[in-house]
Amino acid sequence: MLSTDEEQVEKFQSPLPFLRNFHRFIFGKEKPDVYTRLTFNINMIIWFSFILWSILSFFTIKSRALILQVKGIPVEKVIHARGVELGFKGNEFIDRLLTFNAIAIICWVIILIGLILLFRKMNQYIYFILGGAIFYVGMSIFYLSYTYFIEDTTFYDKIALLILVTSTLFHYFLLKNEKSGGNINFFGESEEDE
Repeated sequence: MLSTDEEQVEKFQSPLPFLRNFHRFIFGKEKPDVYTRLTFNINMIIWFSFILWSILSFFTIKSRALILQVKGIPVEKVIHARGVELGFKGNEFIDRLLTFNAIAIICWVIILIGLILLFRKMNQYIYFILGGAIFYVGMSIFYLSYTYFIEDTTFYDKIALLILVTSTLFHYFLLKNEKSGGNINFFGESEEDE
């Protein structure tokens, strides 16, 4: 048996207790049903791809002079040329892209909070996920331009956003049904199995 001093030393040597406690703090102690976990995992993959792209885009545009100096890639000229095609003047498109990507990162952090609340089956998650997604799409359409959204937003982005929104809405209605006595879990796993 370890003494309290030895327990304290062992406790601070391993990061596992901290990670375990952090995981419980974020996701709660109870494991949700299969459908909730499936919805969470699919949307986390979508979330990860969007947050990664937004961060990379922001830092690529921000360090365009360095990229030109080191790699010889004229990022600013490419963005400027596309901006002119979309009807922007001067560096307006570059400035708007920087702002859009900075706000996109904030939107995806808000969506992450919503996904954590979804995992914990708290009704408020819908406001975070849908609010962040709608603001992101709205910025793309109204701040950058409708043409930008149609031509420069990839097919993957549009489908992924549609999956994020529809799966969130569907899960929300199933959760409402469960709270009023129904069952969210139609994959056959009963509460006793958990």
